[in-house]
Amino acid sequence: MGAHAVTVAVELRQGGESVRQSAAAEAVIIPSRPRRARHRIEEARGYQLDGQPDVALATLEKAHEAAPETIKYNGFAKRIVLEEAESKAPARRRRASELAVKIGLLAA
Repeated sequence: MGAHAVTVAVELRQGGESVRQSAAAEAVIIPSRPRRARHRIEEARGYQLDGQPDVALATLEKAHEAAPETIKYNGFAKRIVLEEAESKAPARRRRASELAVKIGLLAA
């Protein structure tokens, strides 16, 4: 149920609530790697809504570790990565660009 609470909060555009629900939900107990990656993507959306882009990127990296093919085809994940690849913060821009290369959005 925790994973669903994160998604509901994200869809309602409640960043703070989605972050609270993410903290309460344990992604580790999701046995399916693609579902775990989708949950991580939803968490990343929540962090992005809450103004925590660095945490959002870290969460997307975890999604990539869980199931690379899931993040590769997820529009929300791609949007976050591409937005942060244009960030004014050099470290965040580099990190997002590296992830974009891993998921095939940018050429190396």
